Parts: sequence; structure tokens; C-alpha cells
Amino acid sequence: MVLPAVSACAIALAACGSSSRPPTAAAGLNRSVTTTQRAALEFAECMRAHGVGNFPDPTSNGRAPADHVNKHAPAFQTAVRACHPQMAALADLKPKTSRARELREAECMRTHGVPNFPDPLPGGGYEYSGSINPNSPAFQRASNQCQKPK
Repeated sequence: MVLPAVSACAIALAACGSSSRPPTAAAGLNRSVTTTQRAALEFAECMRAHGVGNFPDPTSNGRAPADHVNKHAPAFQTAVRACHPQMAALADLKPKTSRARELREAECMRTHGVPNFPDPLPGGGYEYSGSINPNSPAFQRASNQCQKPK
């Protein structure tokens, strides 16, 4: 769904339902936590609070491994809109080189057979429309080509 090299702020993120895990991780933050980690945690908590119950907490690098989250679910779409301020704050902290790399990857996907591939979201990752099938042969070929180390 989302290219493997993409950060998971808004990566393939979405699921219906609520979480049995209370979003209390922020209470345990200490002073050694980076601004990026704190912003990523705030985004994750917002996503869970708005219906994406299985949205993961970020790892120590500030990324959330959300491969298992269905970003096409209505709950995800609603949560992304509600959590836009947290996603924007996180995007402001993202290194510009990462954003530039994601933009190059998007252009590469378009050039290699996925013409409707979107630019990355502000916080990282991609939001696919219904016209993009990540399981299609064209998508897989483009993904393999665009993920090669340069």
C-alpha cells in the first residue's frame, strides 16, 4: 500500500474500531524525547482518539510502523482530517531531504507506469485514490524500480 521507504506519519493508516490500549504514552515522556518523537506521539494519539484504534505509537526514530492499518477505511479518513494540525506540525519537523526523496519517489512511480501516483502527504507517506492498485503488476514494477538505491 505504501512504499516501504515512506515514513508512517500518514502511512497506510486506518482502521475501524476503538483501541483497548489507552493513549497514555505521552504521560511517560521524559526530557530526552525529541521534538519529532513528541510530535509523532501526539499524532498517533490523535489518530487513536478519532477512531483509528490500532494506530501504533512511534518508535524511537519518530516513525510509526503502521503497515497493518487500513488507510482507506472511513475512520482513517475522518481521523486524518481531524489530526491535520498534528500531521502538519510533524511535517514541519521532517528533514527537507526526506521530503525531497519522497517527491522523487512519487515522480519515479509516475514515470514508470503509475501515472496517478500522488505526491507525499505533508507528514510523509502517500494517500492513494481508488484508481491505484498497489497489487497490480504495473505498480509492483514501478515500486521495484523506484526503490532501488541510487
